[in-house]
Amino acid sequence: MRGINEIYGELAQASISPSMREIQIAVMLRLSMALKVVEGRLVLECPLRSRNSAEWLQKAIKEAYKIDSQLKRIPRGSAGFMYCLHVEGLSAKKLLVSTGLLDRRTRRVIPGFPAFARTPIIPVAAAMWRGAFMAQGELNPEKKKGMEVYCLLPKLAEELKEAASILGIGVQINAEGKGEGVEVVPAKQSVKLLNLLGAREWAIKVCNVYDQKDADVKHVVSQLYEANKKRSSEASQNACERIRRAFKILEGKEVNPSLLQAGRLRLQYPEATLSELGQLADPPISKDALAGRMRRLYRLAMDVKEAQG
Repeated sequence: MRGINEIYGELAQASISPSMREIQIAVMLRLSMALKVVEGRLVLECPLRSRNSAEWLQKAIKEAYKIDSQLKRIPRGSAGFMYCLHVEGLSAKKLLVSTGLLDRRTRRVIPGFPAFARTPIIPVAAAMWRGAFMAQGELNPEKKKGMEVYCLLPKLAEELKEAASILGIGVQINAEGKGEGVEVVPAKQSVKLLNLLGAREWAIKVCNVYDQKDADVKHVVSQLYEANKKRSSEASQNACERIRRAFKILEGKEVNPSLLQAGRLRLQYPEATLSELGQLADPPISKDALAGRMRRLYRLAMDVKEAQG
């Protein structure tokens, strides 16, 4: 949506404790980082779509772990720029160890989030989702979609889903290319989640977008209803005219009582639906049977008129 960078900016200004800040750092790194070895040196790169997110992460790492990092702006075509956090050598290894992302025993990156992900308290769950959204989040209320976070690994998606349940937020996991998207459902719960994460100003703006969308949908539904009602009324009037014409032609003639009943019901209840007329018949019949009887009545009248010349 328009203003997505401003949402990142408001989240970057949220007041959080040092321990929650460290959780947010770990989540942002785990969802976005890529590791490689260049000339024997470990290189950690963390591409982010928002400058606000990238600058927050760079500053937070410096304050929490006294680790310096570089921030590079990388063009990405018509989509604008990405901001890549770059750490290498011993600093990269120290960062992985400090955040709990590196298993010291196997010397491999852990498959999910660090142990804090299993702490069932609201501040931890909020820090996880704040970091996840700032790292890999999207929000498109114009499309009636809720907040969504992209996860490369299924385990990360499942742990974010568990964190959402702690916050009382419903989510669903969608297949997204080679990864999975964790989407807030129903979409309007995104307003509640934004409030919990600290983006209260944007929660109000997003709420207004959802409300406007709801109003637009209701207006369209109302227009369709009125159009259908008008068409139904016109069809009923035409049917009544045919029935009156048929009765006039068939006056005094012997006609099947069921056909006469169908015609009389149409004239007696001109605004009723065929289903409703069918239930009024004795015995009740389906709407298709009733419509068939009215057609046969009219056809019979036309045959009589043709025979009369």
